[in-house]
Amino acid sequence: MVSRLRMNCTATAASPVSPRSRGTSTPAVPPEPAHRGPTQTSARLAGILLLMICVPLIGCDDQTLGPQKQGAIRGDVLDAESNAPVEGANVTTSPPTQSVLTDEDGMFEFTNVETGSYSVSVTKDGYRERSVSVQVQEGDVSDAAIVLQRSDSFGGEDDSLTAEVTSWFNDRINRDGSGPDSVFVEIEYRARNPGDLLLTRYEVYFSIEAPQNTFSYEVHGDSLKTGETDVGTFRKYVRDQDASRAYVDGVYVESE
Repeated sequence: MVSRLRMNCTATAASPVSPRSRGTSTPAVPPEPAHRGPTQTSARLAGILLLMICVPLIGCDDQTLGPQKQGAIRGDVLDAESNAPVEGANVTTSPPTQSVLTDEDGMFEFTNVETGSYSVSVTKDGYRERSVSVQVQEGDVSDAAIVLQRSDSFGGEDDSLTAEVTSWFNDRINRDGSGPDSVFVEIEYRARNPGDLLLTRYEVYFSIEAPQNTFSYEVHGDSLKTGETDVGTFRKYVRDQDASRAYVDGVYVESE
């Protein structure tokens, strides 16, 4: 259809005639362009279609070509002696994903986790830390049942302070796209006075573990009444490496 249209246009177009050629002389007619056969036209169209498909893909990377393979981790935390659910236990993973607390039924869940092997760690005041290994498969939920053993401090918090990390994540600051120039760890914590005495001064000591270093941080408070809870956040610079774990390393209190 394209070739025929070009031929018709050429045939009907008037040829320019100079004033000297008017009269008996016959105006010269330019030769018609060579007719493109069906094979040439098909090849040209195929080349155009291929170019239209390939050009948008030139700037694509792995992330835009397909979704990442992800799954989930779900589990529960139980007391080894009573088999009762442990509420408020801090659950983290290594490699790090996020930090969550168990609910009133001792349940926890991590969603949108990239496939691979993970270590799931649980900490709770009055219990010994426990870790289990799980394998995350694409589109599946990996179960993790964790039983905590009571420590020597279980039930003995009449005039002390309980503190725990409730959530944390790595905040990567990348200025030129070549890699993380700086990494900060954002930490949220909770401190509570479970005893019968007024705490006139308290300190909470945190440890942040990274592949090459362990970083420390301290939080100070002036007073904390009986049954009162202090919730706060802080930000810690850990150079150019991602933290793998953040936890409370100890407390100090003065009471009256």
